[in-house]
Amino acid sequence: MDYNQNNNQNNNQANNQYNSQGFNQYGNYQPQGYNPDNMNGQYNPYGQNSYYGAQQNLNQNYQQPTVQQPMNYPYGMRNNQQNYILSQQRFLRLREQKNEIKKFSTTFATAMLGFLIASYAISFILMFGDLMSLYENNATFSASVGVFYSLTAVGIPFLIANKVLVKNKLQHETASTIYSAPKFTLKTVCLIFLSVLGCLAAMYVTGFVSVFFSIFGFDVSAGDEPSINGIVDIIALFFGTAIIPPLVEEFAMRNVLMQTLRKYGNLFAILASAFAFGIFHGTPTQIPFAFLCGLFIGYAVIATESIWTGVIIHAIVNGISCAYYAAAYFTDEDTGDSIYAAIMLVLAILGVIALIIYIAKFKDEFTRIINIKGLNDYSTGEKLKKFIFTPMMILAIIVFLFQAITCITPATGVTT
Repeated sequence: MDYNQNNNQNNNQANNQYNSQGFNQYGNYQPQGYNPDNMNGQYNPYGQNSYYGAQQNLNQNYQQPTVQQPMNYPYGMRNNQQNYILSQQRFLRLREQKNEIKKFSTTFATAMLGFLIASYAISFILMFGDLMSLYENNATFSASVGVFYSLTAVGIPFLIANKVLVKNKLQHETASTIYSAPKFTLKTVCLIFLSVLGCLAAMYVTGFVSVFFSIFGFDVSAGDEPSINGIVDIIALFFGTAIIPPLVEEFAMRNVLMQTLRKYGNLFAILASAFAFGIFHGTPTQIPFAFLCGLFIGYAVIATESIWTGVIIHAIVNGISCAYYAAAYFTDEDTGDSIYAAIMLVLAILGVIALIIYIAKFKDEFTRIINIKGLNDYSTGEKLKKFIFTPMMILAIIVFLFQAITCITPATGVTT
């Protein structure tokens, strides 16, 4: 027997001894793949008596302990990378939105300052010759100046602002359809009279402001009353008060301003446009009045998706005073007061009826419209801050408020 034969015999004896000990130690151990439960003798590595089957039974009773995933684990690294990417994307969105809102604010504030400069230029022109006297004593000439004032001082600056927004592709997607005629459905009619009711209520706020200043011995100038000397003056007054200004101002405030800001949510657009609308009127009594009117008109325009709804509301509110002057001319001042009060009462009743119907028929409409948030990475309050607190807007606010202060004078017989 050679060396290799002896070596093989020794290895076989060792293996047999090891297998025998292993069999005696583990008893039911079966070769991998053998399954005595399978009567067909098919190969099944996961049989009940197989090695993997036994491991599977053990694993069923085993509960994986909950361990916090280490930061350097590959999956954790992927999560961190995704969170970092998301945070960077949000940072870029916030910066882009902030810059865009500031662009809107600067554009609108520049247009408002342009309006103020143009209005002072017109006032300066009226100082030559007898133009100022004619303006104060001739209602037709005064109304004609008002039409020119609206078309130039208001229309041109905001028309330029609109061109800038279109050129830079900053307008809202509904800007091109806002001039479609409103459908005179029940909802539209209710919104018109409901908004007029809100504007009438805002008149009482104006009265409280006047009373507040009078308590401290000041009068607030509300402008000179027109001198009506004929039917031509009445027609000119209606045209220069209830037709042209609503058209031009609604284009400026509800189209150029509000429709552009709707990209960032309806509530933000309504509040920002109402704020600018109030500042735009530039007197202590007109600022709160115009702000509250802007809230109602802005909502009505968005709800009906037509700027003509706002023009109608604006025309009715402005036309109330024209109706008073017309009634006073054809009758007398006392009768004019009575007719004015009757018109106010009728509009108030129609407004209350419209409010009841709107709540009953369209109770979910208000919530749906206001909850359209647009780009909402910033809250509505944060958007308003970024819109108001830009250098140009702050400058415009200061200038308009200074103009409002000049309208406050000591009351007659009161010395300061």
